[in-house]
Amino acid sequence: MPGDTWMRDAEKTILRTVNELFERRGEGTLEVTRASRLFEDLDLDSLEVAELSAALEDELGRDPFSEGMIPPTVGELVAFYDA
Repeated sequence: MPGDTWMRDAEKTILRTVNELFERRGEGTLEVTRASRLFEDLDLDSLEVAELSAALEDELGRDPFSEGMIPPTVGELVAFYDA
């Protein structure tokens, strides 16, 4: 199903980008799941959210942050691309 491919691509892009942010922090790769909360669990700051937003826009053509949404979890961020 085409939507499934898109969803996997979106999820892979999100997970890769979040892990790149952690690597730049010097924290290495973390286990990020759909249940991971962007702010509480992953402790993303405003600059990291802006970087995530820009990467998603570049790679997936849109992002929820630019559309006024602030998904609290990785799963809800992935679900944005399934809508």
